[in-house]
Amino acid sequence: MSTRPGYHHGDLRNALLDAADELLQSEGLQGFTLRACARIAGVSHAAPKHHFNDVRGLLGAVAERGFARLAATLQAELAAVAGDLDAEMFATAKAYVEFAQTWPEHFRIMFRSDLIPFDMGCPPDALLATFTELTNVILRQRGEAELTPHEMSREKSAALVADILLGWCHIHGYAHLRLEGQLKMVDEAAHLEHLEACATRLAHLIQRGA
Repeated sequence: MSTRPGYHHGDLRNALLDAADELLQSEGLQGFTLRACARIAGVSHAAPKHHFNDVRGLLGAVAERGFARLAATLQAELAAVAGDLDAEMFATAKAYVEFAQTWPEHFRIMFRSDLIPFDMGCPPDALLATFTELTNVILRQRGEAELTPHEMSREKSAALVADILLGWCHIHGYAHLRLEGQLKMVDEAAHLEHLEACATRLAHLIQRGA
């Protein structure tokens, strides 16, 4: 774990978020404190309070940054296979799993309501962007029009909600179980083949409207 000589004037917030990234990658959540982030960023131990108030505030910002990265990863992977419904479902699952493996502590924190101070009635833009990408994958499978982030609060049919739950629970569940080492039945060398097979079966189920 390094200590930086300082930060660019006026960019303390990003310097502390960079420090938080580094601390989570090296020490995990157990070693995460405002003081440790300040030390890595090369600022006084009181500096983080000006931007984040307390550790939950900083973790909330870390989670927002995580969702922004996840949304960007999903967008890039989906753009590469646009128009191929089976490939889109697999690309979504693959992007989600790879994000969890690259940023494991961030992934765990992002879905911990006890750690992050999000108002889910008015979620951060990055979280909304992520959910929009996941929802639109399902809408395309169903042959329905996509939604913009501003339209995500629109009431959804029970059938659409069921399909969103199927898709997200599969993708998130696989990523979480793999991250925690709970998929021993899956041959590591063939894990992407298993993920693609599951994603394809799920895509066909939703496309058929079963």
